[in-house]
Amino acid sequence: MAKTSDDRRRDGSRCVMDQAGISRRSVLAAAGAAGLLGLAATHAQAAPAATPWYPSAKFGIFIHWGVYSAAAWGDAKHAAEWYLYAMNVTDPARGTGTRDHHLKTYGADFAYDQFIRRFTARRYDPHSWVRLFEQAGARYFVLTSKHHDGFQLFRNTASDRNSVRLGPGRDLVGELFSAAAHSPLKRGLYYSLGEFYNPALGTAPRNPYTGAEIPYTGYRPVTDYVTQYEHVHLKTLIDHYDPDVLWADGQGYHEFGGGPIFRPKTWDWRSDEILSYYYRNAADRPRPKSVLANDRFEASHADFATVEGDNKKYVLRPDPWEACLNIGKSWGYNENEDPAKIKSSVQLLRLLAEVVSKNGNLLLNIGPREDGTIADWMSSRLLDMGRWLRLNGRAIYGSTPWTRAMDGDLCYTRTRGAFNLIPLHWPDGRLLVPDDVPISARSRIRLLGGHSGPLPWTRTEQGIVIEVPRRRTDGFTEEFPAVLSVTDW
Repeated sequence: MAKTSDDRRRDGSRCVMDQAGISRRSVLAAAGAAGLLGLAATHAQAAPAATPWYPSAKFGIFIHWGVYSAAAWGDAKHAAEWYLYAMNVTDPARGTGTRDHHLKTYGADFAYDQFIRRFTARRYDPHSWVRLFEQAGARYFVLTSKHHDGFQLFRNTASDRNSVRLGPGRDLVGELFSAAAHSPLKRGLYYSLGEFYNPALGTAPRNPYTGAEIPYTGYRPVTDYVTQYEHVHLKTLIDHYDPDVLWADGQGYHEFGGGPIFRPKTWDWRSDEILSYYYRNAADRPRPKSVLANDRFEASHADFATVEGDNKKYVLRPDPWEACLNIGKSWGYNENEDPAKIKSSVQLLRLLAEVVSKNGNLLLNIGPREDGTIADWMSSRLLDMGRWLRLNGRAIYGSTPWTRAMDGDLCYTRTRGAFNLIPLHWPDGRLLVPDDVPISARSRIRLLGGHSGPLPWTRTEQGIVIEVPRRRTDGFTEEFPAVLSVTDW
């Protein structure tokens, strides 16, 4: 992911549908058959037109795991997964904390790639990950198959810089996808299009302290980064793992004090080609399925927009979108995580309710340790979310937004047969609701997870007043969001 609280937040573009309701990916798939992919035009097929599971899923798990998990250190300026780049930042105004930490802890001759052998995955149990995601109430996950440091968690023919040839000696993507094969979880893969430092991009790695060029471990020289490297990786991921989601990142040109990264200023990822390949692969299966790509491919189409971080004021959007955010500051595991920056279970559930009320999905990130274990402070929050969703999920999953998302700390969703009120704080005896909320004389209002019958309510000059028990009976403290379901039966 991106680098700092200022630099890394960016709002994705909205996906585009034409007036007839035909998505651009259908056009991509058909066009790619003849021109982009060199296939016979007579075999051109449109990709599956609808992806019903994604707008209904509402909650997914993001997983940042790689060599940076062995370095496991970030500071106020740079998150842990940016360790390789942060080592190269020399401007104090840009933040030299990681550079200074590395020099003091490991010395000037310890290259970032020496962390590869410390990335062991020795306690990696993908089945336990899947169980945790299911218990958390997630409906999908997205694993980093390659982050900005260029280390791949899967075998491929383009590079030896991967977890099968180096470090763990295991296909980490394959193991997780196999563990989830019989799970209801949808499976996604993150892929960084560019890299911090790669000789084929004109940014060969150097010793941050001496400036001497150093090897890029496992790299096989290529003359065409896109064709011989990036597209080989992506086609391998598509062909071997059949992901339901492809999640691109690292697509733009940037310079944050450690040299230019990701790509030259003038560049073409030729992403329409790879997305054509992806959609056609899904359409040509014996049992075609719907697949999605996010809005960071620099392509002519995206299935959903991404909004990174939780410092933005989310807005109600008509098209699918996703808020991707952290429990703490870093996306990768950070032994230096500031406890004050770690969100509580209450904060995370409030964010989930807000995002869902605005027609979005929440993709919540965890960063496992280098050995594959997940810190208790991460797993405990996921389990709290799952416990809450088991009681209140009927107001979240499959929901659609109302004409407005929120009034103050009160969120709204619509589900089949119900209008849902989600106060982010316990109402403490009475809840005042605006008069135009769809509550009629026939309506019955019930507290999900509670043991009471229909709640009494009255219409007043100030609005609709709903009488709510002063104490919760669902096992949660009064800080947690609640759900009141309004039905007409």
